[in-house]
Amino acid sequence: MKKTLQLPIILLTFIILLSSCVNKKINNSIDLEAQKDAAKTYSLEPGLYEVDSDKTIIEWLGKKPTGSHNGDIKLKKGSIKIDEKGNISAGNFIFDMTTINCTDLEGKPKTNIEGHLKSEDFFNVEKFPEASFEIKESDDKKMSGILTMKNNSNPITFNYTRTGPLEFKAEFIVDRTLYDIKYGSKSFFSDLGDKFINDDIEIKLNPITFK
Repeated sequence: MKKTLQLPIILLTFIILLSSCVNKKINNSIDLEAQKDAAKTYSLEPGLYEVDSDKTIIEWLGKKPTGSHNGDIKLKKGSIKIDEKGNISAGNFIFDMTTINCTDLEGKPKTNIEGHLKSEDFFNVEKFPEASFEIKESDDKKMSGILTMKNNSNPITFNYTRTGPLEFKAEFIVDRTLYDIKYGSKSFFSDLGDKFINDDIEIKLNPITFK
């Protein structure tokens, strides 16, 4: 009886060991591919590259205790300068503030919030139809520059990822109160209770593309 049981046990053990080896090989292959992607570099000829506005997506997210709203905005124009080492040495971008779009609402609520964001309470797009960003420093992971909205300029630094020869992704936070956008801010109004709006606006370049 014992001899009869030994064969299935030996066979089962062999299958488990074989499966372990196969899985280890697959996992190692996945790890190697991830390392290759992380180490991937893109070489470009030195020069000026214009932004491809049609392929560029700029998303925003604003939060408050009772919820949040998100949307996008158009990049009017922009360019980056690539130096002889293939790095970004300079760049300028113009945002079309009149294109503020709310994507989580429809109908009248959508129209209302877009109108409010474009009003004097927020971005006052009739007086300030454009915002800008100028690159001051950049390496292969981090970018620093000056963001200007409503004639207020402040330094900003953020990490970015290069996802193609001329395609980049990034996420960063903008404190709207630094640009004279104080509506609903508990930093300036102490009697708002839970009806305040967060000072921070989350911005995502998803992606920004050049040509």
